[in-house]
Amino acid sequence: MPIVRVRFRSAAPARPAPEKSRVCSPLLHDLLWAHALPADGIDHITVRPFTAGRTATEAAVFVRAESDARALGIVRALLDRVRPHCEAHGLTPDVPTD
Repeated sequence: MPIVRVRFRSAAPARPAPEKSRVCSPLLHDLLWAHALPADGIDHITVRPFTAGRTATEAAVFVRAESDARALGIVRALLDRVRPHCEAHGLTPDVPTD
């Protein structure tokens, strides 16, 4: 089962308040699942906060797909659907390229 990792950047400072991290991960998890379609074949989504130069969150999306390339295409389509909602919460997805 391919796993596609996506980072979501935030405009917040590099050291987020603990409350921000606790809120961001469940919110992003819910947004991703709310916009996933049954045909996407997404099996599992894990979201965790981390800091890499500035505040960021990483999602690992486990996809039932026949290839890594197909899984990447599915996650890109999911990101197209969820992007406006993420941006409304100050999160910008870095679309994976490989």
